[in-house]
Amino acid sequence: MQNNVNQSKQFYYPVRDANDPYKVSLEPIPEHVYHQIMPDIWKIRKRMQRSGQCTCPQSRLWTCDADCLICPYSAAGREVSLSTPLDDAEDLTLEDTIANDDPTPESIAMDRALLDALHAELEALDPEGQRICELLGKHSEREAADLMGLSRSAFKRRWAKVKSGLADKLHDFYK
Repeated sequence: MQNNVNQSKQFYYPVRDANDPYKVSLEPIPEHVYHQIMPDIWKIRKRMQRSGQCTCPQSRLWTCDADCLICPYSAAGREVSLSTPLDDAEDLTLEDTIANDDPTPESIAMDRALLDALHAELEALDPEGQRICELLGKHSEREAADLMGLSRSAFKRRWAKVKSGLADKLHDFYK
C-alpha cells in the first residue's frame, strides 16, 4: 500500500514567468530530478534568508527557484553601496573612508633617491661584483655560477659579500 502512495505523488519545479516575476507555474518533474535539484535551491534560499537577502513569506516558498536576481522577494541584505552617506557625517561616504594605496610624493622621492644611490653603488663595484649582479638579474644562482665558472658555494659567498657591502652603504635608506 505504501508503494502505491509514493508512486502517485507528483513532484514539481517552480518556473517563473519572464515578464511577471510574481507569476510562477509549477511544472511536473520526475522524482529523481526533484531530489537532485531541490536541495541546492533550499540551501541557497536558507543562505539568502540568513543574510537578509531573501524576504520570501512562508506561504510563497513554493515559488522559490533560487534565482534571487529576478525574485520579487529579494532584498539588499548585507550589500552596501560605497556612495551611501555615513550616519555620523553629512558629506562623508563609505568610499571616502577607503585607504588610498597610491604612492605619496614623499615615497616617490625616497624611492627615486634609493634607486639613484643603488645605481651609483652598483657602478662603484669591482668588475666581478658588477658581473654577479648583472647575471643574477637574468639567471638563477646556479646558472650564474656556471656562467662565471665558479662552484655554487663560491658564487654564493661572493654574492653574500656584494649584498653585505651594498646593504652597509645603503643602510641609511632602511632606518
